[in-house]
Amino acid sequence: MRLRLYSILALCLLSACGGRGPSPVAALDRIELDVGGTSREAFVYAPPSLPPGKRPVVFAMHGGGGRGDGLARQVGRSLHRLANRDGFFVVYPHAFDRFWDFGEEAISDRLDVRVDDRRYFEALLDDMPRRFAVDPRRVFVAGISRGGQAAYFMACSFPGRIRAIAAVTMPLPRFLVDSCRDAAPLGVAILNGTEDPLVPYEGGHIEFRGRKRGEVLSTDDTVAFWRERNGCSASPTSERRIDPERDRTHVERFAWTDCQHAPVVLYRIEGGGHTWPSGTQYLPSFWIGRLSQDVDGSEEIWSFFRGFE
Repeated sequence: MRLRLYSILALCLLSACGGRGPSPVAALDRIELDVGGTSREAFVYAPPSLPPGKRPVVFAMHGGGGRGDGLARQVGRSLHRLANRDGFFVVYPHAFDRFWDFGEEAISDRLDVRVDDRRYFEALLDDMPRRFAVDPRRVFVAGISRGGQAAYFMACSFPGRIRAIAAVTMPLPRFLVDSCRDAAPLGVAILNGTEDPLVPYEGGHIEFRGRKRGEVLSTDDTVAFWRERNGCSASPTSERRIDPERDRTHVERFAWTDCQHAPVVLYRIEGGGHTWPSGTQYLPSFWIGRLSQDVDGSEEIWSFFRGFE
């Protein structure tokens, strides 16, 4: 029984699991793509009524061990309500065998298929405007945990094609620093909990049961990286403390908006864990930390993205 429990936790590590939580407000469209001879899929939420013209699109990236439709069950209720209100598409990419591969070939080495998530992401970016009335100038990516890494990866792999990203529970991975240094400037929002037991807020190795799973910069160094990349001042142009709930967390929001290229925003979730704010407590807090309900992560992320016209 204990082995089974550890296996479940290992699968959910860096994932926000994806199988529990509230159901999305409506059914998703499932699309299939051929990527280098491998069949890949994704899930799309298209609002039933859209304003005329091309509309923004938000790619929502699940974590390692999760599923695209699983993330929709967790955050879809709030995210789809915003999509209905403001008229944008939501795409939930789906990792092969539940884990993104950014070129390490960890999945390809384990399976008898060639997994190339860079080509998969590029295929999705190319395919969405052909299927839907997507505005290619307003493409955004949000992701949690390993999905946050996917957001950084997409931004730095396809310069000029991603307008802004939001990374939840994930500072910048060290292996992406060089490629991101040469990428086009873009808007960046970061939502990280100071008490995340899986991905250290202060940087270092991601660890689970003594096994290292990659290294990340500290959250402050991640903010400094993007602030300097975007030509922002050293001091934030606005600071705000948010603490409406009695959940033993509070949020400090720092924004750099006087930038040469694009703004940078940090949500420092004091006492928060490895969770999407106001999402679901998908595992007990002693494993993943506390869920903060002081802000709605979907609301804050879309509010940031909506500022890019």
